[in-house]
Amino acid sequence: MGAQDKGAAMSRAPKPVDPSLSPWHTLGAAIRHWRLLRNMSLEDLAPIALTDFSNLAKIERAERQPSADVVERLDEALEAGGFLLALYAAAVDKPSSTAIPAGRPQWDAEAMDQLRRRLLSGIAAAGAVSALSVSDGLEHLRVLLDQSVGRPGVATWEETAWEYSYMVFSPEMGDFIRDLSVDLLALQNSMTTMRTSETSRWLRVNTSMMMLMAYALGCAGQSRESRHWWKSAQRAAQQTGDRELLALVYAREAVQALHEGRPVQLVLSRTTAALDLTRGRPSVASCEAYGARAHAQSLIGNAADACADIDQQARDFGHLPSEITSDRASVNGWPESRVLYTRSLIYTITGHPNVDTAQQETINANPAQWSRQRAQVELQRAFTEVQRGHIDSGLAHANAVLTRLTSGHINRFVLHNAAAVAMAVPAMEQARPSVVEYRRLLALPRSEGT
Repeated sequence: MGAQDKGAAMSRAPKPVDPSLSPWHTLGAAIRHWRLLRNMSLEDLAPIALTDFSNLAKIERAERQPSADVVERLDEALEAGGFLLALYAAAVDKPSSTAIPAGRPQWDAEAMDQLRRRLLSGIAAAGAVSALSVSDGLEHLRVLLDQSVGRPGVATWEETAWEYSYMVFSPEMGDFIRDLSVDLLALQNSMTTMRTSETSRWLRVNTSMMMLMAYALGCAGQSRESRHWWKSAQRAAQQTGDRELLALVYAREAVQALHEGRPVQLVLSRTTAALDLTRGRPSVASCEAYGARAHAQSLIGNAADACADIDQQARDFGHLPSEITSDRASVNGWPESRVLYTRSLIYTITGHPNVDTAQQETINANPAQWSRQRAQVELQRAFTEVQRGHIDSGLAHANAVLTRLTSGHINRFVLHNAAAVAMAVPAMEQARPSVVEYRRLLALPRSEGT
């Protein structure tokens, strides 16, 4: 919208809203008040709420009731300090709860379709996907056909979640997030038909797919969104009553949090919660948690505690069933290469005397075609080289590793390890040309004194 058009839009007299008519009118009048106070047009504000300006106008006139998510985004964008959220809570006049209500959950089909369209539009605006109009149209057609042939049952959705567990390592993360988001919405629609006897299975598959979304968003560098999805996955896991599943959510968030630079104390709290839930029973969750805790302990200088945790992780790994330890391709598996990687990482950070052996064993455990996994260990080697004072050769090695990787394989975990190589350079050496160039390559901020 041009400046003249925007000015015209701002100058049009809006239809009056009487806030005394209903709580929804009060909310609508408040949204308009804050919007005008911030000198924003409907066209300015609507994209922030992931809707269009005509829908926002109807919300202001109380002709349409917004969702809690929309109100939250409006409150944040308008800097209303929670005022709009309070009015929304008064309008719906019911306490929030994470518990599954008695009977089946009720989903508004029209609202579901609008959410799907907003979600797809938001991803398209971020440049993550293409040809969404075709994709959205086909999805709409499939939903209509499901009304005549029947919605997918829980077994179908369990298979879908299982398939996504293999796809999450795909370098095409934008496509993965798009597809998973659409299927998550479709899953909610299918859950309206669930039988009481299958409730536990439905809730578990819902948790699994939400956990995959949290993980994928983190890998794609969308840390804020990922954090919110981890919280949602925790609530979904709590609904299942499955302690081990909830432990897995906590443990996997802890692993990802370490690579996003979140507080170490948060990581430790998540691992403590996970291990408390497992009650000493070896599982994928306990292996994840011990690995994350070892990583956190090594970062704060507790090398002995870190080594004790990786030893316990190895013991738990020895008790895992073969179908898990032999699964090298899905996020649900826990092969020996993960145990070796954790040991290599901890030895690298702490400068352990056996670091070279640990790194080589991890390289040998990862097939040549697993370029991203091998690159992670090669970056550890570069870190060790810098630690030993061979700064130029260490940075050159890291640079070569990154250059060999395709852009699709450079995710949050790779970037974290690559940045760690630069951080290993002593402060007095940060002005070296090789260091400055390497930091420029990673788009890292200049250190003090450089």
